[in-house]
Amino acid sequence: MTEYFRRAMRRWYVIVLSVVAAVALVFLHGVSGATKQSAATASVYLGQPFTPGGASVLTSTPLSNPQISIQYVTAPQQIAKAAAAAGIDHRSLRKHVSVLSSSPAGGGGAGKTGTSSGPPTISINVEGPWTRAKVQTAANSLAQSLIAYANRYTTMKTNLISGRVATEQAEMKVLREVQKRAHANLAAIDASNAAPLDKVAASSPFVSDLSAAADQIGTLTLNLTNDQVALVAAKDIESSQFIARAAGHQVSAATRRSSLIIAAMVGLIVGIGLALAWEALSSRPRQAQA
Repeated sequence: MTEYFRRAMRRWYVIVLSVVAAVALVFLHGVSGATKQSAATASVYLGQPFTPGGASVLTSTPLSNPQISIQYVTAPQQIAKAAAAAGIDHRSLRKHVSVLSSSPAGGGGAGKTGTSSGPPTISINVEGPWTRAKVQTAANSLAQSLIAYANRYTTMKTNLISGRVATEQAEMKVLREVQKRAHANLAAIDASNAAPLDKVAASSPFVSDLSAAADQIGTLTLNLTNDQVALVAAKDIESSQFIARAAGHQVSAATRRSSLIIAAMVGLIVGIGLALAWEALSSRPRQAQA
């Protein structure tokens, strides 16, 4: 080891030049994009759709495989749409987009879902030589496209349940009016000067209306409550949605410092290798002459 060290030190200037060259390359590359080098990350919850009756979770859906979501986000159509929204050339945007999935159990990485039964979350990161506003718009556009794709089933389900809720509320309003009119008619009959038997006969249809309306309201109230709960579940649990919208920020200087340190280490290793190789080559003629 001491002999190798002495050999490398005889060509110390090669090591120094290698370190300087590596650091300079990384520094110049960082300076060239430092003024507009920005990043933004949007996080998306993919949702947990239930069966139409809400009795169980749908396990075999496009959302159960995070690779489908990753491929959808990075498809040319979505990249072009996001690039147009952000004012970026779509040809350069693709290589600056990274998509990762992670499971609720804590597993992470591209396409990894772990063993959790819950849906994975998707993180969409855009980092490139643009302004903070542009990378933010691009990341949010890609996330919104994924949410719309993931919510095709739940959107239709939500619309159907919303229609039922509206119908049940309208029926409830009609039944309340029936009760109101029946009570008004019964009050009028009771205040009239008719004979008691005539009052009983006249009241009978309205009493029947009140009884029928009460039965229907009881059933309707149960159905309406269940549908309202199902509607909330479809919107807040089953549907895909933003966990956090993207917010653009400039790439920190700490990242560049780390890159410079790594570049210096790589330059040192390469320089030592070159110095030893040069020393070995230069020693061959002397060995041949000896």
